Amino acid sequence: MRAAQLKKRLVAHRGFQSRYPENTLVSLQKAVDEGLERLEFDIQLTADHIPVLFHDLDLRRICGAHHKITELTRSQLNAFSASESSRLGDLFVSEAIPDLKAVIQWATLYPSLSLFVEIKEESIDYFGIETVLNSVITVLKPLETRATLISFDAEFLAAARRRWRSIGLVTRCWPPTKETLSQLHPDILFVNKRRVRHRQHLDQLGIPVVVYEVDTVRRAAHWLKRGAAYLETHRCGDLLTEWSGHYG
Repeated sequence: MRAAQLKKRLVAHRGFQSRYPENTLVSLQKAVDEGLERLEFDIQLTADHIPVLFHDLDLRRICGAHHKITELTRSQLNAFSASESSRLGDLFVSEAIPDLKAVIQWATLYPSLSLFVEIKEESIDYFGIETVLNSVITVLKPLETRATLISFDAEFLAAARRRWRSIGLVTRCWPPTKETLSQLHPDILFVNKRRVRHRQHLDQLGIPVVVYEVDTVRRAAHWLKRGAAYLETHRCGDLLTEWSGHYG
């Protein structure tokens, strides 16, 4: 498989996360600039129910601040930078925490782009399933045919299944239980590479599987051989360059 073919099998994990602040517009844009057509990002809700791209409950790691995102309004959140200065220094101090609406407007510029929108459990626990689901799908509606709602939370996904075209389960065990699959009928599955035991193959359920945290050529080749439909990586651009050096 050449790099051009691998590109079709990659999902950018929070954008081009290894080089740019995760879950930001610059990180997503850089992944698209590398030719990726599948992006994954995380959603939390602010105190006034605005969906924003953010992974953690608190701002410490990304913004260096001791606040919880669910307790700040969107206006208050604007005071903080998503620069990840502890990891990336001062390169991105002007990078804002984007809201989902801005990302959807940006994504309309790229008709071939598919989005995997992970709804974080902290917001579901804090606000409740219906509040989170209503807030997200209202904004996401313009890209309904290109966006898949994904989550660890099976109850949230069961509610989303009734109202959204495509859902994906992020599973903590492999394989997922038959009961869970029967209840949700997910369109796609996500699993951390560490959750799959030796010799377990991924292409036996009839559902495409995304293996995430795959950041080296060796691991990428390994998981493709084991039946992964897609590989989710923090290092999309660098992984493609390294793959090209090995396989062309």
